Formats: sequence, C-alpha cells, structure tokens
Amino acid sequence: MNIGIDIDATITEMPAFFAILSKAFRAAGHKVYIVSYRGIDGRDETLQELADYGIEHDGLYLSDNWGESIAAYKGRMARELDTDVFFDDMPEAFLDMPEKTQRFWLCDPRVYKLDAVVAKLTEVMRFGKD
Repeated sequence: MNIGIDIDATITEMPAFFAILSKAFRAAGHKVYIVSYRGIDGRDETLQELADYGIEHDGLYLSDNWGESIAAYKGRMARELDTDVFFDDMPEAFLDMPEKTQRFWLCDPRVYKLDAVVAKLTEVMRFGKD
C-alpha cells in the first residue's frame, strides 16, 4: 500500500502515534509519503522535525504552488503517489482525491463542532438511496 500523511494538525497532533504507524507500515513493506501544504522553502526544517518525531517515510512532498488550493494539491499528490490511504485533519483536503484512496480524518473537536458535523453527514449520506 501507499500511505499519505499530512503534517500540521495531523502528525503534529499525535506524533507518537504516527511514529509507530509509519514504522509499522514500512516494516510491512508499505510506502509512507508525507504530504504537506507547507512551502518547499522549509524542507530542511521539516525533515528535521519529522526525524525528531521519529517519523519514517519514503518521501516528503511540500507545496511549490501557492496558487493551487489545498484540495487540488492533496488530490494531485494522492494521484501521483497512487495513495491507497491518506491521513489529514482537513476534510476539504480529501475533495479532489481519487476514489480508490481511503481517507482518515483526524477530527479535532476543538476545531469542529462534532454534533453539527454528524448531523450534516447524516443528512447527506447516500446509504440506501442508490
């Protein structure tokens, strides 16, 4: 499998979890790609930050096009890296991802009103309507 993981409010929110997860995926022969909307200017600092967290990975991908939306960038990277799974804290980051990519949303209750999110998701769910 190819796994994509965001940094800010994803890895940074639970670094020990993602360190264990990245090591386990790689030990099992899977590829772990770190994909962030951070700019490429901070590449060295970001590599050091990931090393400090104990994150193992097969590549770091940072944005070099601030005119591209987060959804477009993350979707493009998911396609280019052929991701099977993607972890991110921003649901809008999933909007342009390939259908095959399974999405894991780190939903921070300090940011999102979970009762409102669940109500809206329930309202728009397609189960039983096909």
